[in-house]
Amino acid sequence: MATRQKQTGISYIGVMVLILIIGSLLKVVSAVGPAYYDYYTIDKIIESLYRDGRTTNIDDFKRALGERFSINGLRDRSVDEFTYSMDGNSLIVDLDYEVRKNMTGNLDVIVHFKKTYAVK
Repeated sequence: MATRQKQTGISYIGVMVLILIIGSLLKVVSAVGPAYYDYYTIDKIIESLYRDGRTTNIDDFKRALGERFSINGLRDRSVDEFTYSMDGNSLIVDLDYEVRKNMTGNLDVIVHFKKTYAVK
């Protein structure tokens, strides 16, 4: 005689918990994702300006950086937010900023970016 095995699977509560977890993760990614994308774009712009040799003058570097920000649609960041200094003939750029996004109610997500660029 064949016996029936007990059927197992995910319950209704399990499905609801899974939907809650996936929804929360999507909310965090949608809040933090654009900030990371902007940081990645800024990083590539500054590295390309260093590769192109645009590091002899702070004003020229800031002008070129502002043009590339405009081309790439970066309107949340300003070239004046970064710290620029000259060490002899080499330019040092300190990128240090944070992005604060509201998640829900009084809960915020804060992302901090910090990097120093110098001629290698």
